[in-house]
Amino acid sequence: MKKVAIIVVVVALTASAAALVYTLALAADELSTVNADKREVSFGDLTADALCSASNTTIALVGAVSFKSGAIPANQPTPQQIASLLQTPDETWAVSKLTGAQIRAALERSLSRVPLPNTAFLQVSGLKVKYDPEAPRNRRITSLALNTGAFEDDKAYQVAMPLFLAKGGSGYFQTFDEDDIVRRGSTGLAAVIKTFVDSKDELSYTGQGRITVGR
Repeated sequence: MKKVAIIVVVVALTASAAALVYTLALAADELSTVNADKREVSFGDLTADALCSASNTTIALVGAVSFKSGAIPANQPTPQQIASLLQTPDETWAVSKLTGAQIRAALERSLSRVPLPNTAFLQVSGLKVKYDPEAPRNRRITSLALNTGAFEDDKAYQVAMPLFLAKGGSGYFQTFDEDDIVRRGSTGLAAVIKTFVDSKDELSYTGQGRITVGR
């Protein structure tokens, strides 16, 4: 009887541990927009990557204003779940031709209010940004690089963005506007994201490290 009791206890503990591991795995793999207005978030990374894929560009920027706060499972999210995290699921996108200096200026604006919330905060794809939150505004970026190599201020880049942002929304008209747009897409953000998700065997968006604090 004692042996049976011990076995039951061990099995129960093992089952509890497995349940705990499973629960933690789900939490780590969720797609979230929580605090998208002041830091990199997993759904922001996904959205920016999806825009790069749809537009055939290597850089994308997405403002926090495009998102609703929430989270969904990463494993094959439904169109309804994806749309629930977007302010305007049917908003289309555009590609703008910007200099490196314009992109840098936009990122400085994005980081200007950190750690305070800022609807102009940008989620990014194709870039690695390090910044010092204690540095003066417009001088917070300490390192800026492309995923593929060096970033050049005087070079022109094609950048995918939601149409509102590409037109200079959220105050970015001081850096770029509709005149910089070189082409437009006709597909809404929710559909763009769903197409990108469906093209992947597995989604992993946990701690991408695209926007980090560093000196």
